[in-house]
Amino acid sequence: MEGLRLPGQTLLTPADERGPRPSPQHRHRLLLVEDDEENGNIVTELLQLNGFEVHRASDGPSALKVVRDHDFDAVVLDVLLPGMDGFEVCRQLRADPSTQNLVIILLTGLDDIPSKLEGLNGGADDYLVKPVTSRELIARIRRRLDARDAGSDEVRKQRLLAIGQLATAICHEINNPLTAALGTLDLVLFRNEIPPTVRRELEQVQTALLRISQIISRLDEVEDRTVIYVGADHMIDLTKGG
Repeated sequence: MEGLRLPGQTLLTPADERGPRPSPQHRHRLLLVEDDEENGNIVTELLQLNGFEVHRASDGPSALKVVRDHDFDAVVLDVLLPGMDGFEVCRQLRADPSTQNLVIILLTGLDDIPSKLEGLNGGADDYLVKPVTSRELIARIRRRLDARDAGSDEVRKQRLLAIGQLATAICHEINNPLTAALGTLDLVLFRNEIPPTVRRELEQVQTALLRISQIISRLDEVEDRTVIYVGADHMIDLTKGG
């Protein structure tokens, strides 16, 4: 796509300096639902320049199908769409358990209070009225994604805490009888009168108990791995569409 210049804005081209970008496997995947091709191209380039993986849909029914057939982190959704408006798309996404956790941002020219209330009551995470600066759009998307990811991180931390507590309890319950068994076994093996065959069998038992001791000592080795998202800001204005 050729570079885009709007009044008072810098020309954006594929050769422009874009700043640090996340590696592909760490990029958030967004679906942009916009029936105006020019607006869609502008927003798509903006999102891509800021490190997002962008997919497109141009009407309500196809947007629902694409979202249900693929995994997305967020949907940037126009309201006045062919086939089904953005309000209904939003409601259906929130009603479906497989898509109810998506970040949904309505980006529309409808600036009246009833429309805003309908969008937010229908489950939208944010409602932006065109024209909107690219900085604000990117900031809102990132803020909502960060909030969602922070919630996921908190759930993961709680799970890890529960696992750690369970591991500690298991270690305590097993270590006491295991220590007693190994101590008794050591005393028995000190006896010279034990037949060689019996000694070999007892040594095999000792090896197995030591192996169990090593395994349970690793139960609390749980690592929390997180990915830092880095993007870049560019400025253009979005001025058209509903």
